[in-house]
Order: sequence, then structure tokens, then C-alpha cells
Amino acid sequence: TVVRYQLPVVVIVFNNGGVYGGDRRNPEDIKGPYKDDPAPTSFVPGAAYHTLMEAFGGKGYLVGTPEELQFALNESFSARRPALINVTIDPYAGAESGRMQHKN
Repeated sequence: TVVRYQLPVVVIVFNNGGVYGGDRRNPEDIKGPYKDDPAPTSFVPGAAYHTLMEAFGGKGYLVGTPEELQFALNESFSARRPALINVTIDPYAGAESGRMQHKN
């Protein structure tokens, strides 16, 4: 929709590889016949959200450093066209909030 109507919208995805930090399990603690299955809170770690925006005609950015983020923000806000910034972050950074604590 934002591309179809050329809305000056910048979407920022903080990509930690999943929901609530993705798969934070210690690999040594995972046992049993399903040990190779991903956690239910995991997505594809390298999900290319920025590429999806480009497939629809917007501008996509993949960033991993504060400098890259600053560049993408400056360029995307200046362009005043649809953009998505896919910011890859450490899934172990930060803390969970709410009732999901210690559920991963």
C-alpha cells in the first residue's frame, strides 16, 4: 500500500531473528528427537525484510551498525518515498518484558 500510493513511510524492523529474542536456548541443553527443530519463537535468522520492500518497488536497507543505521535513516527520510530499514540486532541483547519472561 505504501508503495502503491508512494507514501513517504519509513518502516524500521529491529530484527533479532524471531519473537521475544528468537531461539535463546543453549545448544548443549537441547536433547531428544526434536533437538534440531527451531524454537517456536524463531524465524529465519537472515529474514530479508528489506528485499521484500524492494520487490514491491520501495527502497530497502540492511544495516548492522549505528553508522549504517544513521546513513539509512538520513537517506530514507530525505527521499520521502517508501522505505524499510532492516536492522539486525543481537538476539541476546536486552531483556524480555511482560509475562513472557523465562518462557524461551
